[in-house]
Amino acid sequence: MAEPREPLTERELEVVRLLATGISNKEIAAQLHVSPNTVRVHLRNIFAKLEAQSRTEVTMIAVRNGWVEMPAQAAPETPAALANATTLGAVPTLESVPGALQATPAAVAVQPAPPRVQPAPVAPNPQPLPSPAMWQRIASVAALAAIVLLTVLLLQRPTAEAGSVSNDFAPADGSSDPAIVASPVESSRWHPRASIRTARTRPAVAVARGDVYVIGGEIGRAPSSEVLIYDPQRDAWREAARKPTPVMNAGAAVIGDMLYVPGGATADSQATDRVEALNLTTGEWKVLPPLPRPVAGHAVVAFGDRLYVVGGRTLGGLNSATFAFDVKSGRWTLLAPLPTPRSQLGAAIVNGRIYAVGGYDGRREYATCEYFQIATGQWSACAPMTIPRGGLGLAQVGSALYAVGGGLSGFIGFNERYDPNADKWTPFEMPEQRMGDWRYIGVASLPTEFYAIGGSTRSVPLADNYVYEVLNNRTFLPAFQSNKDQ
Repeated sequence: MAEPREPLTERELEVVRLLATGISNKEIAAQLHVSPNTVRVHLRNIFAKLEAQSRTEVTMIAVRNGWVEMPAQAAPETPAALANATTLGAVPTLESVPGALQATPAAVAVQPAPPRVQPAPVAPNPQPLPSPAMWQRIASVAALAAIVLLTVLLLQRPTAEAGSVSNDFAPADGSSDPAIVASPVESSRWHPRASIRTARTRPAVAVARGDVYVIGGEIGRAPSSEVLIYDPQRDAWREAARKPTPVMNAGAAVIGDMLYVPGGATADSQATDRVEALNLTTGEWKVLPPLPRPVAGHAVVAFGDRLYVVGGRTLGGLNSATFAFDVKSGRWTLLAPLPTPRSQLGAAIVNGRIYAVGGYDGRREYATCEYFQIATGQWSACAPMTIPRGGLGLAQVGSALYAVGGGLSGFIGFNERYDPNADKWTPFEMPEQRMGDWRYIGVASLPTEFYAIGGSTRSVPLADNYVYEVLNNRTFLPAFQSNKDQ
């Protein structure tokens, strides 16, 4: 896999130059006489080398390094000037509807990347590509004419056709501009399953006796007390006794016959210290000793007879404390603090280690990976993810971890798999319908697969229920097919 700050190859520079014109992956593939999958591989390497998270960032880096030729009056020298430019040159480009994978042709306004992103310096192209031949120029003019014609035809489409697109990709301003969604790649390990009954985000999720329990979450902008159970064998949902205290931004874990739900955010969006547990045999809820302090947006895992609460936020700010609850004694203890306090993180246990991955501090997302060695009670650092992720889900299947979604402040085009033995993260695909931002998902881990349930995209709650088949013989390839700006 490409490493950050590596120089681009000649072929990658060609891809960058074509990308800067705003054309789609298929059009790039046609011009280079390669397959769309090959273009995706090049884009994956380009994004990694330039440490960019959107096509706009790649274009800006290309402009700064002189890889893209622009008329003198249209080539901004600073980010501020770039923000004022109305188009990139005089060539019509494709503007992406936020959250969509492809979009209708239009002039694209090139916006600067957010201040938090610092593009990596990349070695300039040692031998600039030659000027296009006459036949290439004629072909470009013909292509431009085709784009203009297509624009006219699309603008004249009937309203009914435009309105048939899923509301999941409706623009943030509430307008009805459609987004064209590409179907999943054939090699996908993602498969849709029976949707959850009510769209929700920020749920607590746990696995017990082979079933997936979804507790609470945000429904209709308020925390819910609803508890639903998903049976993977029957691909069906059923109800369970409602939780006494409605919560969202909580976590859940199972020890023996009890499902524990500590903390969370209540109706006033304030963190709570309340701890409630569901008896899986009787179906009844009971109240347990409260947390040492109110907490929400935390991660919850179980190991042996102890329940662990990691990170999150308290009434006064981020929570750096790590709490452990002994189910036999019914007592909470304070453990070594989390080195990097953050909320909206993921946690999972592998080989006696509690991994705390990603997160958000209210201003930026984190790629941070840290683990707590249960035997020694000490925190250590592990390799960070490729990109920052807040509001992610973290699954554990076998000895590997799977970071799913995120995108609280940046574009997300792929998920990541962590190998603890190699201390290395590698990309894996995400459902193409959810590229861009896929946050606050409930993730449930089973022996050979994991489920991603609910969540939100572009602030729209989802009724999704996806399964990712970890143990099969298929291959996968991360895909970058969005022009969405940050």
